[in-house]
Amino acid sequence: MDFYYANQQAILTAVGALSGIIAHITVYIRGEWHVQAPQITLQLFALYVGVPVLVRILKDTVVAQILQGVVFWSYGYILGLIASILLYRIVLHPLTRASFQGPWYARFTKIWHVWAARGSMNHRVLDDLHKKYGNFVRTGPAEITVFHPDVFMAVDGPRSECIKAEWYDILHPGQALVTARNKSVHAARRREWNSGFTTKALSEHEAKILKYVDKLDQCIAEDAKLENVTNMRDLLLWFGFDIMGDFVFSKSFGMLENKQWHHIIVRLQRALSLLGPFSSVPWLIQIGFKLAPRVSVLKDWFDTVAWCQSQMRDRLENGSASQSQDLSYYLMEKDSEGNGATENEKWHWAAGDSLLAIVAGSEPTAVALIAVFCELGRHPQHAEQIHEEVKNVDVTDLKTLVSLPHLNAVIKESLRLHPALLTGGNRKTTAFGLTIDDQFIPPNTTIVAPRYTIGRLESCFERPSDFIPERWTTRPEMVRNGAAYAPFGTGHHSCLGKTLALDTMKYVLARILKNYRFRAAPGEDSLSALETVRDQFTSNPGILKLQFEKRHTID
Repeated sequence: MDFYYANQQAILTAVGALSGIIAHITVYIRGEWHVQAPQITLQLFALYVGVPVLVRILKDTVVAQILQGVVFWSYGYILGLIASILLYRIVLHPLTRASFQGPWYARFTKIWHVWAARGSMNHRVLDDLHKKYGNFVRTGPAEITVFHPDVFMAVDGPRSECIKAEWYDILHPGQALVTARNKSVHAARRREWNSGFTTKALSEHEAKILKYVDKLDQCIAEDAKLENVTNMRDLLLWFGFDIMGDFVFSKSFGMLENKQWHHIIVRLQRALSLLGPFSSVPWLIQIGFKLAPRVSVLKDWFDTVAWCQSQMRDRLENGSASQSQDLSYYLMEKDSEGNGATENEKWHWAAGDSLLAIVAGSEPTAVALIAVFCELGRHPQHAEQIHEEVKNVDVTDLKTLVSLPHLNAVIKESLRLHPALLTGGNRKTTAFGLTIDDQFIPPNTTIVAPRYTIGRLESCFERPSDFIPERWTTRPEMVRNGAAYAPFGTGHHSCLGKTLALDTMKYVLARILKNYRFRAAPGEDSLSALETVRDQFTSNPGILKLQFEKRHTID
C-alpha cells in the first residue's frame, strides 16, 4: 500500500513538473506578468499553505486525499516551471545566444540588483558594470544596459517603436501622463498637457516663479545678515515643491514661508526611497503595493497618493483663488480640443497626474539647482563670471537671461554631469528588436540607458568628469558627441516642463549670484550633495550647506 501511494505521488509530481514546463513554454514565456504577480503570489500561498492545512483538518477523508494529490502535483509544477525558466534563461534566451556580457548571475534574476543597489546607488552599480563589461551589458534575464549615446534617439526618436518598460505600471490600475505605456494613449494625453505649456500659460506661471524667487532671496538674505549657514538643499527643495504646488493646485506648500518641511512632502520623500533599490524589479513593487501591510514607507506612499487626490478633488470642487490658470484648469476644466472625455475619465487621469506632476516637476528642478550651486561652490570663478554677466541687467527679464552665455553654459554643464534622471526611463523593444551601433538587441528586451554614465563618456566629452562650462561656449572641441547630452529626454517622451525648468534655474541663479557671494560652509560635508546623491528614479542629493555674503552695490 505504501509503495502504491509513493508511486502515485511520484506520478503526480512528474505530471505537475511536465505541466510547469508546458505552462512556461506556452504561456509565461510570452507577454508580461508583473501586474499579475500579486495574484500569482496569493495562488502559491493557497497551494503551499492553505491546501496542506485543509488536508490536516480533513484527515482521512476522500477530499483530503484529493487535496494531497493536488499538493504533490503543485510541487512538481513549481519545480518544472522553475527548471524550464532557468534553462531558457541560461541556454536558450536570445540574449544568451547573442553572447551579451555581464555578471553571470544577471541572467537568472534581477533580485541581485536590489541588493547591489542598496542605499539607492543604482547609478554607481551600473557605472562599475560599464567599466568592466563595455557598452552593452546584460543586467537582467531580459535586460540590456546600453552605454552608448545613440541609445536615446534609438529608443525615443521619431522612428522608434520601443515602448515604456514594465516599471511604468507603478500606478496600476491608475494612470498618468508619465506612466502611460500605450503610445497612442500617451500621445493623446500629452496633447492635453500641451495646453498647459503654451506661451501664454508659461508666461502666467513664470510670473508665479518670480514670487517664489523673492521668497528664496529673503531666506538667504536673513541668513547672510545673521552670518548663519544656509541649508541650501532644503531651501531649494522647498522652493521647487512650493512652486509645483502652486502650478498644479494653485496652492503652495508654504515651506519657504514657514521655513519647515510640509508633512506630506516629508512622507513623499520617505516613500520615494522605495524606488531606489526596487525599481529594477517591478513585479516585486506590485506585490508590495498590493499585498504588504501599509506600514512605514508603504503607508507614506499611499497616504501621499491619497493626499494628492484629495487636493485635486478640493481644487476641482472649490475652484482656484488665483487669477492665473493652473494645471488643473488645463487638464480638467478646459475642454481641450473637444476630446469628449467624461468627468470620470478626466478624474482618473488627473488623480495620477497630480502626484506625478508634484514629483517630476519639483524635484528635478531643485536637484539641478543643488548641483549647480555645489559645482559653483567648488569652482567659485564661474560664480564670479556669472556675476559679471548679471550685475548690470534686469534679472527678471527672461530674454536677457537667455542671452547670457556663461550662465547658460554653467546650467548645461551641471545637467550633463548631474542629470535629475540618473538611470531611470527604461524602454522595451517590440517584435522587431532594435539595432544600436551595429549591435542588434532582440525583441521584448528592456533597455536601460544611464544618463549618469553616458554623460561622462570619454568618447563623447574631453575630460568628461571635469566641470568645464566652456565646452558649451568657447571650447566646442571638448564636445566629441553631442548626442550624449539628453538630460530632458528625447522626442515625444522628452520633458514637457523643460522650458519651465530651465527658465526657473536662470531666474534663481541670476538673482542669487547678482546679490550674493557664497562659499562652502565650515565642515568637510558641506558640499557632499553630489557624492551622496541617491538614485530614486529622480535623484535625491545629499547635504549642501553654504555661507552667503551680501554683495555691495559697487561690486
